[in-house]
Amino acid sequence: MQNNSFWKISLVVVLLQMGITQVVARNKPNILLLIAEDINPYLGCYGDTTAKSPTIDGLAEQGIRFSSMYSPVGVCAPSRAALMTGMFPTSIGANHMRTGGGPKAHPFRMPAYQVVLPEGMKAFTEYLREAGYFCTNNRKKDYQFANQLTFWDECHHNATWEHRSKGQPFFSVFTYLESHEQKLWESKDDTLWVTADWVAAPPYLLNDSVGKKDLAVMYSNIYRMDQRVKQELLKIKKAGLDKNTIIIFMSDNGGPMPRQKRSVYERGTRIPFIVVFPDGKDRGSVDERMLNMADIPPTILSLAGIEPPEYMDGKAFMGDFQTNTGRDFVFSIRERMDARYDKQLSVRDKHFRYVRNYLPHQPEYLDVGFRYNIPSMRRMLGNKDQLTPAQASWFIYPRPKEELYHTTEDVHEMHNLGTDSTYADQLHKMRNLADQVEENYWPFKELTEYELIDSIGNVKTLRVDKPAIIRKGNTIRLSCSTKGSSMVYQVNGDGNKLSHWRYYTHPVQLKHGDTLRVVGARAGYLESEALIYLHNK
Repeated sequence: MQNNSFWKISLVVVLLQMGITQVVARNKPNILLLIAEDINPYLGCYGDTTAKSPTIDGLAEQGIRFSSMYSPVGVCAPSRAALMTGMFPTSIGANHMRTGGGPKAHPFRMPAYQVVLPEGMKAFTEYLREAGYFCTNNRKKDYQFANQLTFWDECHHNATWEHRSKGQPFFSVFTYLESHEQKLWESKDDTLWVTADWVAAPPYLLNDSVGKKDLAVMYSNIYRMDQRVKQELLKIKKAGLDKNTIIIFMSDNGGPMPRQKRSVYERGTRIPFIVVFPDGKDRGSVDERMLNMADIPPTILSLAGIEPPEYMDGKAFMGDFQTNTGRDFVFSIRERMDARYDKQLSVRDKHFRYVRNYLPHQPEYLDVGFRYNIPSMRRMLGNKDQLTPAQASWFIYPRPKEELYHTTEDVHEMHNLGTDSTYADQLHKMRNLADQVEENYWPFKELTEYELIDSIGNVKTLRVDKPAIIRKGNTIRLSCSTKGSSMVYQVNGDGNKLSHWRYYTHPVQLKHGDTLRVVGARAGYLESEALIYLHNK
């Protein structure tokens, strides 16, 4: 009797929750996240007079431009691990570049593997889906663990907010490849929207015709990306959603040129970040707080009215649950880049950057084959004896064990002050900050990558257990014995449309003859075998 009462009460609560969730969800803001690949703030709104970026400059005029947002490492996959979890990639063992890569991206005999997130840790989009958001990801899914059905309502080249149910709030990500490093050679014969005679090379890059041509291609690709952003904004406006959509623009890491991407310096880790609120909040303002990419997921949850989980390294800097008033310092850590290893820790406060080199016997330059395609990269390698001291410094070894740069006065970080007694106190301060990072955010520092795989990695051996059902009349509850797992389901092969999987949050109501299909998932695991259940009274 008590058991029947429990099920009746549970069913009433579930139905009430479903109704409340729908009402609450419909009042939540839409969030559109636009990610440009591989750019420093090479944009007019950041003071770059060469850049042609009218759409993004317009976003900065309408919203808030953040001047000091940094990625945790100067390359995509580890940074995207932070963007999916709100964790520093070093905290979860995701800091080596592309754990799932193939022979060209891995050292000899290094197996492809997935990072297994600790129990209870999820992709932050799961919290959005649980709250009723329709979550889509268009193109990139380099997370250091395989994409799961639980992460997104849609994740493919045609994924879009346009496929949601009527009135359902959305969180949609669009990533633009136009500005990616590989476009420096793939687009070299395309129209130049910025010509070579307009550009000025920083001191560490070639300033000849080859170097300037690469920079002109880079700026032209940024303009192409800017126009793609414009197209998505026009769709939002045409659909009448601009009055309830928060727009976020950012990059995943620093610039695509040699010595930029993959580095732990300003040119590899500082990224543009702009937020536009539909009500014009703080329109045209500049936010100078120092922030890290790991702060973005909890902030998106906060903007959606969802309290971020306490385990996240990142902290919300906007929204209902804002706790982050700005960091005293940010840090980035470089380990394996494709098939080449390094070990660097960089700490940046408002005016100084400190770099600790754990492998000083080798140069900062890493022999990463992917960038050989850049014409100026090949020119630098083939003419080392003709390089200026600034250009040649990339190849010199041994390196100092410590580096210190006055980033306010030395914007390109070319003059190491590590041995200048004038800055001894500052050096001591930055050393202490680096020690804090080692102690608090780099638990796997002493492990080789092979040992890391044995510790928390998964070489395609773990699989989520097959879900189970508990039936009471037409009400079906789902469970999965794999700790830390989530579930998605379809009824009659359909979520809100064909091939869509609903995120399981509460018991499912079935009718006679309905077929229920359920899959369990957990980051770093293989998805479960599908449970298929035919409902008969």
